[in-house]
Amino acid sequence: MGCVYCYARGYTGAPGTGRVVLFSNLALKLTEELRRKRERPSLVLFNTASDSFQPHPDIIGVSVRVMEILLDRGITVSLLTKGVLPRRFLEMARAHPGLVVARIGIVSLEPSYQARFEPFVATPTERLANIERLISIGVVPEVRMDPVIPFITDATGSFETLFRELAARGVKKAMISYLHLRPAIEGRLKKEIEPMSAQLIGSMFRGAGYETVGDSTMTKLIPHEVRRRGYDRAREAADRHGVALSICSCKNPDMKGGLCVDGLGVGSKNRGGSNRQLSLLE
Repeated sequence: MGCVYCYARGYTGAPGTGRVVLFSNLALKLTEELRRKRERPSLVLFNTASDSFQPHPDIIGVSVRVMEILLDRGITVSLLTKGVLPRRFLEMARAHPGLVVARIGIVSLEPSYQARFEPFVATPTERLANIERLISIGVVPEVRMDPVIPFITDATGSFETLFRELAARGVKKAMISYLHLRPAIEGRLKKEIEPMSAQLIGSMFRGAGYETVGDSTMTKLIPHEVRRRGYDRAREAADRHGVALSICSCKNPDMKGGLCVDGLGVGSKNRGGSNRQLSLLE
């Protein structure tokens, strides 16, 4: 999707700009693993570091097939996307009521923001349409406002406009988090957006040291008070429109907030070391 703020683009194994690695054997590997397991998982999370609905037919085809395999076996599918939801996925979700949990990533309705920071995601209009289509089939999505970027998307007016449009479409819940910096993101901001904006954003992290946030030991956070004030502005706007807003505690370890898996029926046992990803290289 080419998002400037994407931490996954900095992974050692990331394929590089303009290139995607697709495991064409994914559906086969998943089917084999489910056949072997004595106890099937109750929930599978998608898109912690990628997007199943990147705009390429092969990626979408494999993604939808994998979700179909899970849903046909009664396994809940939880996904986060900034892409366009394909018709086949929506038909599957309608056919499996209660088994699809959807989150739509959207921070701003300004087309200029998308062009500068997330050039190949679905447009704001398309993502609002995603919400409408999901609600029409009985799936009420949560919205992920991540990352909010200081000076760019954290003004009161920006929050007000977004929550007004979300509420008008039936959204009831949203989760929010500010931009955080890892070394790769810091370098990318300097290269991929205009210098003035890069300097302005970078000034919010001046003097901040790297710390452990989630699985990363090399993360810089915006000062606590700046985040708190921004979240307060967002919550005031959300409250005016009847949207329950929570802070993502994964990226705000110094604040009280919620977890991405809250409300999905995932117990504390499943949040521990028993979780695993499907290996595609075996």
